[in-house]
Amino acid sequence: MKILIYGVGDLGSLLKDFFYSKGYYVRGYDIEEGKKDTNDISEFDVIFICVPMGEIKSALSHIRAEAKKDALLIDVASVKSISLPLFEKSGFDFLSIHPMFGKDSEFALSNIIIVHESGREDEKIIINEFVKTGSIITRMSSIEHDIAMKKIQGFTHFLLLAFSEIFEDFAFGTQIYNVFRKLSSRYLSQNWEMCYLIQKNAEKEREEFIRNLLILNELIKDKESFRRLFYSLSEKIKDSESSNLILEICKIGNYEDLEKMRGTISVIDSITLKLLEKRVEIAKKIAEKKKLSNEPIEVKEVEEEKIRWILKRTKLNPLYVEGIFSKIIELTKEEEYSVLGINKTVAVLGPKGSFSEEIALKLVGSRLPLRYCATTDEIIKLVESGEVDYGIIPIENSVNGTVLPVLDSLLSHEVEVFGETKLEVNHCLVAKRELKFNEIKVIYSHPQAIAQCMGFINNYLSNAEIRYTSSTSDAVRLLDEFSSAIISENAAKLYKLVILRRGIQDLKERNITRFYAIRRKSGKMEGKITSLFFAVEDKPGALKNVLEIFYRKGINLRKLESRPARTGLGDYIFFVEVEAPLNEEDVRELKEVTTFYKIIGVFDEIEKLKVY
Repeated sequence: MKILIYGVGDLGSLLKDFFYSKGYYVRGYDIEEGKKDTNDISEFDVIFICVPMGEIKSALSHIRAEAKKDALLIDVASVKSISLPLFEKSGFDFLSIHPMFGKDSEFALSNIIIVHESGREDEKIIINEFVKTGSIITRMSSIEHDIAMKKIQGFTHFLLLAFSEIFEDFAFGTQIYNVFRKLSSRYLSQNWEMCYLIQKNAEKEREEFIRNLLILNELIKDKESFRRLFYSLSEKIKDSESSNLILEICKIGNYEDLEKMRGTISVIDSITLKLLEKRVEIAKKIAEKKKLSNEPIEVKEVEEEKIRWILKRTKLNPLYVEGIFSKIIELTKEEEYSVLGINKTVAVLGPKGSFSEEIALKLVGSRLPLRYCATTDEIIKLVESGEVDYGIIPIENSVNGTVLPVLDSLLSHEVEVFGETKLEVNHCLVAKRELKFNEIKVIYSHPQAIAQCMGFINNYLSNAEIRYTSSTSDAVRLLDEFSSAIISENAAKLYKLVILRRGIQDLKERNITRFYAIRRKSGKMEGKITSLFFAVEDKPGALKNVLEIFYRKGINLRKLESRPARTGLGDYIFFVEVEAPLNEEDVRELKEVTTFYKIIGVFDEIEKLKVY
């Protein structure tokens, strides 16, 4: 979807940056050469009309002449009685909204009024982007909107005009006086024609408002009348909780005096601390909500997107800014975990709906402490660094054998296996809707899942194209009306997909994946199974000497694998699992016949993993 911002003023720039940050193809067109980055408006699917209301007519004329005939127009004017008739005559589908924020505003918690929708899919995508960012969406008719705006904009703008008229720049002032001064200054920096039309829209109501002010002026001359009015209004408006922050912020100014500048920094530090405390307070409430919906506390993709968004908005050293906000996020997560009583975090292969998540839920019972990773190497590194407490990694599948990248990573990093667990893997064929097998044109899934289901695919879906994906979520995202995916039943339920056939793996009842539970090196090695790596000299009988030790002691080897040592052609490292905890004598004998050995864990099978 290609988006054009037609008119790159304050609001246009804000919208342009917003959609660009979301990954959309966005360009700006403006009559000022320095503001536009395209002259061709013919390639765009969505066009935001962000010109002053008096210029909407000429903008629509230009768009009719040069834009795509099926483009979706978006009206952002604040007086709908002016803009809507023009858009209705344009011949285009259009979405009419009123973004109730100005330059440098945040979309989060900002109000967006919707007064007209065309029902198109691209329109729903635009609205959903606002929703996902935390905007507050309200739907109403254009008549209801303009009536509301007469008070919301007309009256407040009039009061700021009135204040500006009587304003005197004293060397001192109350905090509220300073708030009015700053708000008036902001108001007077806007487009005067737009402000005039807003006042024109509220003309009758403003005149009535002035008459009521005169009545109010007489009423408050009497002490008792003032008291009754004051208490009556205090019951009507109860929202003073954050007013102290607003008042403190308005102390900040452009001072030249050294002591005042130092005072300003003290105020900023105080406000920053209060905002941090407020952030944590809200995060704790979010944690309670996540507990009810069984959603993980830590979502790395969201955190990374947040950091990227912050870095785009600052001219400060990005490394320092990233470090500061990473610490703030870390502090917040710690408080979230604390309020839920979670003491340990667990890294698993993502995304939600994966078999790794399924075994993690079996062990932990909740998504809250889970951290989703893209690779097993990432899991092992997070455990090694102490960023998470535990990791769950697949080590072996009964169909595809050992997960070799996991072996290589375990050899390279200092972590410890403290348990193992097994999961019976059942693959399902799923789709967005009910499909007959002969209607399926494409099958999406991870290469390992495809390999485990080739018998079914050859028998029932031989004409379908196979396309490999890196994850379950990728397979689901790529689905269309004539494609299917191979995923777990849990994932099918999670993504609300239709299950066409369950248990399509080739080996029924025997497709088992074994997982290791890992932690940082602790020295506490307890269990009946030992996993280790070793290397031997490149000479006849060298491997036999190692195996002889286990044979003499009656220790069964349940697994033996060789991996390239990466030191030269023909050099190998061996990985074994032995059914015994090795004692000091065993280790001493092993040391005598190997050039290298590394015990990575002594463990048993586990059924639960304590994180609370």
